[in-house]
Order: sequence, then structure tokens, then C-alpha cells
Amino acid sequence: MKRNWKLLSICTTACLSLALSACGGSNTSEKNAGAASPSATAKSSEPVKLSVLVSGPGLSEVDKKLQGEIGKKLGIDFDFNTVPAGSNNDYANQINIRVASSSAPDLFTVTNDQMQQFTKQGVILDLTKYLDKMPNLKKAYTEADLGKGKVDGKLMALPKRASVPYRSLMIRQDWLDKLGLPVPKTVDELATVIKAFHDKDPDGNGKQDTYGLTGYGLDAFAPIFGAFGTSYGYFNAPLITGNLTVKDNKAIYTTAQPETKQAVQFIGQLFTSGAIDPDLLTNKGTAAPTKAQKGQVGVIYANWSDMFKDEHIKLITETNPNAKFVSIDPPVGPGGKFMGAFDDSSADWRVALPKSLEKSPEKLDKALAYLDFITGAGEGQNVVMFGLEGTHYTKEGSTIKPLPAMSELGTTYQLQLTGRDEIPYLYTKFPKQKEYIDFAVKQPYLKVYNNFPKIPEGLNKSDKDRFENEEMIKFLFGKRPLDQYDDFIKTLNTTYQLPKYLDEATKSFKEQGMIK
Repeated sequence: MKRNWKLLSICTTACLSLALSACGGSNTSEKNAGAASPSATAKSSEPVKLSVLVSGPGLSEVDKKLQGEIGKKLGIDFDFNTVPAGSNNDYANQINIRVASSSAPDLFTVTNDQMQQFTKQGVILDLTKYLDKMPNLKKAYTEADLGKGKVDGKLMALPKRASVPYRSLMIRQDWLDKLGLPVPKTVDELATVIKAFHDKDPDGNGKQDTYGLTGYGLDAFAPIFGAFGTSYGYFNAPLITGNLTVKDNKAIYTTAQPETKQAVQFIGQLFTSGAIDPDLLTNKGTAAPTKAQKGQVGVIYANWSDMFKDEHIKLITETNPNAKFVSIDPPVGPGGKFMGAFDDSSADWRVALPKSLEKSPEKLDKALAYLDFITGAGEGQNVVMFGLEGTHYTKEGSTIKPLPAMSELGTTYQLQLTGRDEIPYLYTKFPKQKEYIDFAVKQPYLKVYNNFPKIPEGLNKSDKDRFENEEMIKFLFGKRPLDQYDDFIKTLNTTYQLPKYLDEATKSFKEQGMIK
């Protein structure tokens, strides 16, 4: 699952080399493993060394063991390292330096912008002609998945396969009952509830110490923007800004739409009322759900996994035995009802190989075999999702049955370089939460496509995003009058060259068949 708004402190690179001799043998092979490429089953006398570098906090001891088992199976001696993302883009900076100095790892993850840049520089491998060597992967990936890794029609990276929506709008049912309020159906009713949860002492302690709404920054207002038929930002974005999408067969940028201005005015009134969590913009990690779990806030927009895992429900009821959060549909507004935006072009990361790897055919062959092994139905995918058969799970037919040791795995997120089959994974790991999983997945979302277009030459997107985010916050907090919103859009169009961005979006959307 995806983790967001985690800005870690700057820290040094944690190099975690795996020693195969320290890892135990696999208990059982999958009888019904997915088809493997010939190179996946070939055994050389000596394992081939393969270096992997990804962004993240590091591998657990269990993760290391699983990666070692994969190495034994494939004849690979993995040097699997991680770099904490950091607030200064530590990982991205290291990759840029290593690629520039011709010392890139054999497999590494890149952003969309880096994929575009490295392709232009001719330093990463075109995987198009190697796709047939990865039959599991070719079967598991959809055309839409592969499209996220293409530049000018060439497959330059393997995007981590898309997840499913996790987000829900959740509300304290017992507070509604105490105040005699119905579950809000419209955006105006939601605003009434948010204010009442601040003004009317829903926890009955005689103090005005509760708030109506919390979440992670401006993302908390996604269902309200959705009620106006627009979106501002999407979960997992580095900065919350507008989105690229298609309307009336044209590429549009949502911030520049009149519906967004209307939503900003509506949300600004909620800020003025004092009913919004005052720490909304600085909530990090588990800060927002913890406030909801402890009875400080009555409405939260977050992942179902932030509120409905067993340990979270326990915390909620320990604070108040009668406390009960429920998931609710997004409110209806003048633009319809949408839980927020879901970026159909995004990927948590993209896996790239250096072009220089073609000079080492045996190493390239092992890299392709590794990616194929961990992708799609079969033994490799099961290892990175569920661990080792007989240790972490058993099988009844094709059904995975967790053993107690599966709880030791965590998410094994960083081992899943090419993603996972999300729904089977969630149902297996969180069977008690199935209703919340299904609820989030079925919600209506506005589709946006921020990652398809190239960044135009001469456009500094980081500067544009920073300016846009800062000014939007000013509007919402009443620090800049809304009658200056049109001037704000004019600055985006002129100083930050938004029309060039839309031109690139139009070209990209045409290539994708989204615009005729």
C-alpha cells in the first residue's frame, strides 16, 4: 500500500548487503508456479552478483531472508540496498550522481521525470525487445501498466503496477447520534456536521476541544473538491497541486477551472469557522488517524488501513467503548460525487536498468529472470507477498492460508519491485477488513493523468508546484482574497508557462488515445 506525507529527516545511506550463506533454505516449491523464463531456472556454478537500489527505510531481517531465498532459487548474489528518501530527495540525488558517473546499480527505481531525463541521455536500457524474455511479467502487466514506463513508444522502465484506491471518508457515528444529526449526504450537510463536531461538544466533556475534520494536508478536502466536480491534488503527491485530466476532448488543468475556485471558497469558510484540525498542514506519519482514534476529531479522510485495522479499532474503543467510526459515501455537490482523484498514470516507482548492462549478458539475463520471477501468479510473487510456504503460509488448492509467522512480514513492500496482485494480497493479509477494502475500491474517483506528459523544455515544474501550493494555502486560510484568484491563474499561465504544460499533455493524451 501506498505510504505518503512521510518526510524523513536527512540521513546517511544505509547499505544492506545480503549474504546468501546466512539464509535458510526454502521449505517447499510451488506446484503451480507461474511459467518461468528459461533463464529463471538455469543454474550456474557460481551465483551472479546483482546490485539493486531502491528508496525507503531499509529491509527488515525477514525481508533479507526472503530476498536471500530468491537469490538461491535464481542463482543470484543480491546486493540489495536502500536509501531513505529524506526531505532533500536523497535517493533521487544519489541515483542522478551514480548514473552520471557510470556507476549505476544493475536495477534501480526512478521517478517519471528521471525516466524521461535518462532516456534522453541514452543511459537506461530499452526493455522493449526483452519483454518476451519475461513471460510472467508480460502476462501480469496490462497495456496501461506498460504505458507508464514508455517514452516515445519505447519501454524504458517497468512501472510498479497500480494499486487500488484505499481512501475513504470516515465519520464518528456515535457523535452523529448524540447530536441528532443524520449521516451527511450532501456537501452542505457535511459542512454542517464538521462545524457541529467543533461547536457542540460531541464528546460531552464540557470543553470545545474537538475538531470536525482532519487528514494529511489539503488532501483532506478531496471529497469536497469532488463534490464540485473537480480535484486538487491526489494522494501520494509530493506537493498538493492541480491535476491534468481530460474534459470535452481537451486536456485541462484543474486549478484553472472555475469549479476549483468555487470549491476553494467553500473550504475557506470551513477554515474560518475554526472546525478544521489546526495542524492539518503539518500532520505527518500517523498524526491524523491518531487524533481521530483518540477522540479529538470526528471526520477523517484517509486510508481504510489507517483506521480499521484491529489495533486501530482497539485504540478507538479503549478511549470510549461506544466510539464507532464508519465509512461514508462522498458528499453530493453541484459537480456530482467523487471520493477524490485517482491518478491512472502514476506509479510508486519505475524500475530501470542501465544501458551498460547489455555488455554483461549473463548479468542482464539474471536481472530479467529476477523481475519475471517476482511478477504474476506463482512462487516468486507469493514469496514477496506472503513469505515462505510452510513457514508463513500454507495452501489449500490455490488459496493461501496465513500462518502466525506471516504477521512478522510487515508489508514486504520494497521487495515487490514490480508491484503485486493487490486484492488477493489484501484479502489474505486483512480478512477482517474486507468490507472496508471493498468500500474504498468501489468509490467513484475522478481520473487524472499527471504522469503521462513530458515536462516541457524550459519549464521548472518544481517552482510551479511550490508557487501553486503556497498560493492555494493562502486562499484557503484567508491570507489572500479570493478575488485575486484570476490573477493567480494568470501568473501560472505566464510566469510558470502552464499552456506549454497543457500542450505536452495534449500530445501525450493523443498518444494514449484519450483525446481524438
